[in-house]
Amino acid sequence: MEPRGLVFSFKDLIDECMVLKAFAKPFLDKTTLETLDLARYNLESIQASGVWNQSSKWQIPANRPLCTVPSEGESQPDKKSKFLLRGKFSFVWEIRAEKPKKGPRSHTFSLEGLASTVIDIMEQTSDGERCIAHWTVDVGDHSSPGTHFHFQMNGFEKPPFPKALDIPRLPAPLMSPFLAIDLALGELFQDRWALHATSESPDIRRWRNLHGERLLRFFKWQSGCVERAAGSPWIALKKAKPPRDLLVCKL
Repeated sequence: MEPRGLVFSFKDLIDECMVLKAFAKPFLDKTTLETLDLARYNLESIQASGVWNQSSKWQIPANRPLCTVPSEGESQPDKKSKFLLRGKFSFVWEIRAEKPKKGPRSHTFSLEGLASTVIDIMEQTSDGERCIAHWTVDVGDHSSPGTHFHFQMNGFEKPPFPKALDIPRLPAPLMSPFLAIDLALGELFQDRWALHATSESPDIRRWRNLHGERLLRFFKWQSGCVERAAGSPWIALKKAKPPRDLLVCKL
């Protein structure tokens, strides 16, 4: 069966692993940085295998998450938060290398199933740590009832967002696992991350180049969905499924 999921460039996502490690390093727990290296090696090995007729898991496992340094009051501007927090990040994308048009090496892969990035915000206390906020950044498939790209918060055993409740699926912009981490860092370190991430360092310019064109393609597609909508523009966006080649050159 031919793959049907959204297509990404191997090179772009491999580069994201390296660039995030370089430019976010001051905000990340150095003992967990190797998770980004492992994610890169994982993706490189899937590409190098030459196997394009079966899916593979690309991931930072939940039991070995990428973590931040402590956020001491920085989740509000001017360090006005009462919380001492730490972020934990993991993801699983089920992917399949696209059959190469020529040669043995595939340059693109498609999403083939689960595509979820997990953000856990942990409160640091004298008794250890506890999860006080949790969300996932998900890419749906062609049968997904929510917007194709969405946030979910159902990570807890009891209300308000218990695991058994799939709603709300809050609309999200297009996000790779690493852009989702960028968003979370901006929440945990309000002032410092904004200053850091808008500087003109070579690594941040590379980050902007990786994501800028993809986001412009995404917003242009969404704008077109609204322009063509019959009835509720929101339902048009909710039901819209992106073309497979939205983020890459025509297949």
